[in-house]
Amino acid sequence: PAKNTNRIVSDLMTSDPHLFTLSPTTPVDEAIATLLTAGVSGAPVIEHLKNAENGKTENRLVGFVSSFDFLPREETGTLVSLGDLEDSETARRILGQTVKDIMTRDPVTVTTNDMMKTAAEVMAKHRLHALPVVDAKRGNLVGIVTAKDVMRDVMRTAKHCLPAENNFSQDMADIVAP
Repeated sequence: PAKNTNRIVSDLMTSDPHLFTLSPTTPVDEAIATLLTAGVSGAPVIEHLKNAENGKTENRLVGFVSSFDFLPREETGTLVSLGDLEDSETARRILGQTVKDIMTRDPVTVTTNDMMKTAAEVMAKHRLHALPVVDAKRGNLVGIVTAKDVMRDVMRTAKHCLPAENNFSQDMADIVAP
């Protein structure tokens, strides 16, 4: 019997306690250092809000920051060339900002119940490497799904579809093991 390979986002997403997030009030220099230390190129930006109905704290998604958001730009959106005489002024302007000033507001998201195929299509369409995952009912951040998760899903699907042709290297078998 064939094994079902139609996974949903919640099957592969990263969630608490491993979910990495930033606050909109985090200074840009601190955000850059934190992302570099964590070895990630971006993170969802959340505000912690108390739910009036049940008193629980919710993670309200307010934006997303990727490494591209840290690149200095003119008002027109043109990249600023660091190396000119105005370096100190440009650096002061960048580092004097907070995550809220540079984040992408209303980021593209998927829900926990979306198919991984849908997440992959959204990533490809918008040229993204990560998608915040929100709860379908309240819109709160519950996880993140990355391009690496999509690649693992592709390899798992291929392995399940071709069990007799197990041509996967041992390294690949270890990576895609359920």
